[in-house]
Amino acid sequence: MINYTTKQLYSFESVVRNQSFTKASKELFLTQPAVYMQIKQLSENVGSELLTTKGKTVKPTYIGQKLYRASVDIIDKLERVKVDIDQAIDPEAGHLQIAVATTTNVFASRILARFKRRYPHMTFFLEVANRATLIDKLTNHEVDLVIMGEPPSTMDLATVPFMENPLIPIVHPKHQLLQRPRVTIHDLRSETLITREAGSGTRQTIERMTGLEFNSGIEINLNSSIIEAVQAGLGIGFVSKHTVSLQLEAGTIRQLNVEGFPLVRYWHIVHNGDSYLSPIASRFREFIMETSQEKN
Repeated sequence: MINYTTKQLYSFESVVRNQSFTKASKELFLTQPAVYMQIKQLSENVGSELLTTKGKTVKPTYIGQKLYRASVDIIDKLERVKVDIDQAIDPEAGHLQIAVATTTNVFASRILARFKRRYPHMTFFLEVANRATLIDKLTNHEVDLVIMGEPPSTMDLATVPFMENPLIPIVHPKHQLLQRPRVTIHDLRSETLITREAGSGTRQTIERMTGLEFNSGIEINLNSSIIEAVQAGLGIGFVSKHTVSLQLEAGTIRQLNVEGFPLVRYWHIVHNGDSYLSPIASRFREFIMETSQEKN
């Protein structure tokens, strides 16, 4: 029988997942020597080396890979038990790990605030991230739920569309194209176009649905910065209408009426297909659906 402790398994799982003792120690709120000691004791109990180090990268050995898969399963079961116990003690409590696309930050925060008022004893951690990071977190089971645009079709995900997400072109209030009665995609090709970084959901949608090529050399990874660049007269930006409602009302930017726009896609609430949703995560998922139906 392997004589291991849960602390050793948590330390080992974190080191392998992060490929780093430094990152694992920060995540676990332990010193590096303490994490080293947990792994050393676990290796002695197993009777085999579990990790190899190449430069600053840590990877599992053959035996380590087998133990890592078992550790993930064990930790997942322990966390489920903890959640079930917490919910049994207080059915309206629990902790929610949620990650959202940068374009959803404003309305996602509002939804979470309303949900918190309904369940005041719950806690949550909200992370705002780009598309690539959201996919990594879904893959690695690091979050309960994700709010994003079009989910990847190659993954086993449970996903439900809950609200329209219209993408619009925005310009400075004095932009010359506002004077034209009719603006086409062709007209945009000679303009300075500002977009998100390559790989973002917004950019992929625009390129796929309009055939536009963003060759101005201007890429910005935050929607707030795109809005600021447009306000400064740098060029034409493309954003979700949900992110610029206040600026449109204030008149600091204008929506450019271009044929084919707005491009309507949907926001999705997503979780890994084989993940266990805690009671509070399930309630939040239902709450989002209720909220979206109220607006329709």
